[in-house]
Amino acid sequence: MDAIVELVELSESMRQAASLLADDDPSDDAAPRRPSTFLNAVALGNVGSGKSAVLNSLIGHPVLPTGENGATRAPIVVDLQRDPGLSTKSIVLQIDSKSQQVSSSALRHSLQDRLSKATGPGRSRTDEIYLKLRTSTAPPLKLIDLPGIDQRVIDDSTINEFAGHNDAILIVVIPAMQAPEVASSRALKLARDIDPEGTRTIGVLSKIDQAASDAKTVACVQAILSNKGPRTAAEIEWVALIGQSVAIASAQSGSVGSENSLETAWRAEAESLKSILTTAPQNKLGRIALVDTIAKQIRKRMKVRLPNLLTGLQGKSQVVKDELARLGESMVQSPEGTRAVALELCREFEDKFLAHVTSGEGSGWKIVASFEGKFPDRIKQLPLDRHFDLNNVKRIVLEADGYQPYLISPEKGLKSLIKGVLEMAKEPSRLCVEEVHRVLLDIVNATANGTPGLGRYPPFKREIITIASNALDTFKSDAKKMVVALVDMERAFVPPQHFIRLVQRRMERQRREEEVKTKSSKKAQDAEQAMMNKVSLLRLCLHESAYLQN
Repeated sequence: MDAIVELVELSESMRQAASLLADDDPSDDAAPRRPSTFLNAVALGNVGSGKSAVLNSLIGHPVLPTGENGATRAPIVVDLQRDPGLSTKSIVLQIDSKSQQVSSSALRHSLQDRLSKATGPGRSRTDEIYLKLRTSTAPPLKLIDLPGIDQRVIDDSTINEFAGHNDAILIVVIPAMQAPEVASSRALKLARDIDPEGTRTIGVLSKIDQAASDAKTVACVQAILSNKGPRTAAEIEWVALIGQSVAIASAQSGSVGSENSLETAWRAEAESLKSILTTAPQNKLGRIALVDTIAKQIRKRMKVRLPNLLTGLQGKSQVVKDELARLGESMVQSPEGTRAVALELCREFEDKFLAHVTSGEGSGWKIVASFEGKFPDRIKQLPLDRHFDLNNVKRIVLEADGYQPYLISPEKGLKSLIKGVLEMAKEPSRLCVEEVHRVLLDIVNATANGTPGLGRYPPFKREIITIASNALDTFKSDAKKMVVALVDMERAFVPPQHFIRLVQRRMERQRREEEVKTKSSKKAQDAEQAMMNKVSLLRLCLHESAYLQN
């Protein structure tokens, strides 16, 4: 247990290092934290293999429902926190910022009710159930209890969602009675697909007490624990457990009043396993051995990840040193130097922001798309046909000019018609301002994240983003007022020349139509005259021909 507590501190340090490499501020509680998965333990196995019982052994309380027919019908995530100040019998359930002491039986029954409802109509069968518990007996791990992999409740995507994390520990649970067929275990094959190197996989042979009378099975179990089993099983660490170890611990806790009753029960479990598995390694028997093996695998996984982190931190350190050398290390040791660095970073940010806006880099092209694409489309979607319907035009003209309208040029009515059309343009204009504002906010964040110097000063980067965002909010409000004012100006000023041009265009159109008609009529007359001339000529020819014959 102490080994895992030390690993928790190392895991937090590695999380902070990963945050620094990603230009996040580890000290900022408001920023999204990059969760570490070193302390995640995912149980894999078939229905009835004893996954929930194994996790109950780790928790130290029988809080997870167990059963031969698949009690776990949805993923259950149990986030454990160790509190040595609590008694071994206490379980504290944390919901948001509130804490409530509960009993293991009440919690188990509540989970059973939720699992039974999880398969009801309208519910997804893979919705996870999340619990955050504090006990004095459990290691500070996040345990994930998945449904049996041979059930239809769970698919590969759900398994990968929980077990696919690079650093999560995989606990493959196989009943002792199936030890002779361990090489064909689907759970073991699945773990090998997810973790080919076996650096984060642990095998658990559960329900040893149920196989105690079968000498062949016991021999297979002992061979696997001694790494003498099939090659696929020999490459990972194995631990043996009694399926009802939690029940034993609970009974001990209920009958013995001392605080160390659970430890006594776990030692009794190990002694029972030694009496059954006489030739198996004793450091692979019981719940205590399982905790130690998990700590060993977590440490092994951390060793795999540490070189990359250290290399990244060294590279980051060198980048910072090079930048300081470029700016002048002596300058940043004084207030004037700090201001100079801040102004230099602001200039960097401004240049990159302008590059986004003017060249269309990143999301900058969306600004032009808003004006040339979506804004014209919204204008085209306005109900102009309904507004310029003949009956609507008549109504507007009559209402604007009174009972004696101007028959030749009803300017007042036409002005009212134009004002109504321009009024409809206000909403698309406001929507265009909103859309451009959202694009500019995205550009501000992209620019801040893409400015290398700001990554070294996360608080300063957040301050620049806040100032720029507030400025854009002010500009958005001013822009909305401006576009509305422009539309109102166009509505208020419809000059007489507009109607003169309307009449001129109408007269010009009529003149062109008359010219076309005149040209068409003249062509028809010319064609008719030509035809008459041809007829006359034909008649003359016939007459001459008859004369010559006579």
